Amino acid sequence: MFVDFVLIGGMAILSLFIVFILKSKPQFSKQLLVVFFVSALFFLLYYYGYLHRLRIVGALAILFGNGAGFLLGPILFFYIRSLVQQKQKILNSLFLHLIPFYVFWAFVSLPVALSLGASAFRSYHEKYLLVADYINIVENIYFMIYAYFSFRLVKRINKVYKESYSYRTKDNLEWAEYLILGLMAIIILDTIFSIYELIFPIITWNIGTVIAFLFVGFYSFLGYKGMFQANILLPEFLFSEIHPNPPNHDSERAEHLKLQKSIRQLDTLSDTEISQLKEKLYTLLERDKIYLNDSLSLLDLAKELEISEKKLSELLNQHLHVNFYNFINEYRVAEVKKRLEGGDNEKYTLLGIAFDSGFQSKASFNRVFKQKTGMSPSRYRRSIEASKVP
Repeated sequence: MFVDFVLIGGMAILSLFIVFILKSKPQFSKQLLVVFFVSALFFLLYYYGYLHRLRIVGALAILFGNGAGFLLGPILFFYIRSLVQQKQKILNSLFLHLIPFYVFWAFVSLPVALSLGASAFRSYHEKYLLVADYINIVENIYFMIYAYFSFRLVKRINKVYKESYSYRTKDNLEWAEYLILGLMAIIILDTIFSIYELIFPIITWNIGTVIAFLFVGFYSFLGYKGMFQANILLPEFLFSEIHPNPPNHDSERAEHLKLQKSIRQLDTLSDTEISQLKEKLYTLLERDKIYLNDSLSLLDLAKELEISEKKLSELLNQHLHVNFYNFINEYRVAEVKKRLEGGDNEKYTLLGIAFDSGFQSKASFNRVFKQKTGMSPSRYRRSIEASKVP
């Protein structure tokens, strides 16, 4: 009863995600989520059909849900890419990465599904069972490769995000790091189960159900986050920095290296001109206090300096050795400290001072302030109060 409840509940949740996404006229990234959830739905349906010996249900599940690793690995990777790149730039590449899934479907999934209803394929099914665990291990390895590249891509996006924005919003992909690590842990566990069954006697209960249970939780998490995840707007030139090299893409690797070589635009400027840019930048921050704008972005600051985003990014990274996020938040933290030490401590709330200093939320304020000072804002405030006691 409990197993049925979890499997049916998981399929119901996935079905709701699919319906909600399709009804919202989804953009390409959401369309990839639908593919992910449809495959996951049939993956759970397979376990339900297996437990109840439902041949027709099992055949449908195998036809559309078998070989999920060959499908979901590339879909996960290209879903992350679709959040920062346009559809036309990645669609052809996606089809190439799905070739192993097409081959697997034609030579394994289709005949195995037919074998559950047609006696002509019965021997094929028996032969498949002999190598099913080996195929599952290969499938898991394939998924792990793409999970690894997906994790690298998310890490790079989050890093480059700091090059463009002085704040963090719900659109950042920190949640995806935890999701991918969780999926990798499940796949490792599933591989251990498969290796165990190759060496030791088969366990009477289906240990694959444990994997299905774990997937229900992670699919639900992906659905909740993915439905509300907006595409991340980053400057075009930064795409060269976030695109890791997926398997077997020599042309893309060459293009990446070409873009990297062309990134340094300030090399044409003299030391005097660079010093003038720095002086203008410091004037904007120290005199005009542009950092008080809580939605300040790389583009906004570049417009004030009358240079391109690319030049500003290079000025910060190569000449000041700091990223945009940390650079702006250094000034915001200094502003908070100055106001606390200057008497605002007694007039305003700590959060009010934070908002006036350019922070967007309490969470980001606490995180950044502790990172910069080594103590929480409230503890720093108490230290100010204690220093004034005679």
